[in-house]
Amino acid sequence: MRQKQKRWSEMTTEELAAATRQFDDPNYVPVARKPTRRALAQLHRVQRKAAASRFRIALLLEQDVVKRTDDYATSHGITFSDVVTSALRNLIGKKSA
Repeated sequence: MRQKQKRWSEMTTEELAAATRQFDDPNYVPVARKPTRRALAQLHRVQRKAAASRFRIALLLEQDVVKRTDDYATSHGITFSDVVTSALRNLIGKKSA
């Protein structure tokens, strides 16, 4: 018969270290669970609301500018659109002041 595991708040330092040893591995990848239908429906509603307030436009930009912007966005964990939006907001704010 398997013994019930203690709550983490009741464990000693050694017990807690043993119980969480698998998470010490930098290559540890937790098992991904498929989202429920309800969670997916909620995600789609949020995405539709966010998309409703945005416009799709076409721009002609220099290849170097696109490459540098894309690299910046990737390194900062944001989208290309977020970088362009932020830059435009900063430019408009400075011009109107």
